[in-house]
Amino acid sequence: MLKKLEHPKIVKYIDSIYTEDHLNIVLEYVENGSLDSLIKKFGKIPEQLVIIYIQQVLQGLEFLHSKNCIHRDIKGGNILTTKDGEVKLADFGVAMILNSEQNSTHANKNVSFAGTPYWMAPEVIQENAEVTSACDIWSLGCTVIELLTGKPPYYDLN
Repeated sequence: MLKKLEHPKIVKYIDSIYTEDHLNIVLEYVENGSLDSLIKKFGKIPEQLVIIYIQQVLQGLEFLHSKNCIHRDIKGGNILTTKDGEVKLADFGVAMILNSEQNSTHANKNVSFAGTPYWMAPEVIQENAEVTSACDIWSLGCTVIELLTGKPPYYDLN
């Protein structure tokens, strides 16, 4: 899937290398690591910088959703930063592309539970709920809270 999703705000797929025991996926090198690692190193991110980062993430999500793709795991740990301050979406391990009968507004019911709980939209957690592009937007809102406060929403709940 990532091979087909070329956009400046998405980590670029370069190659796959198969060995006897493993599949290695070679991706673009994004030198500054994730937004999550920035929080761990420096603490909360200033609001003006969060605005710049989130605008870029929205560009990436707009592209994904236009291709009927839902990321399903938007969070600081899956947003990588370059030394120039650009951000790129990464980790498409639970992403899904909707088939031709679906669109980015309404996805299949009974899709497997996937994502990271603190950032998951309520309808993703609910059994038999529709997974839609709105789930990525909920997760992005949770990511804004994570960046501004240093913790995801409801981090104190088990």
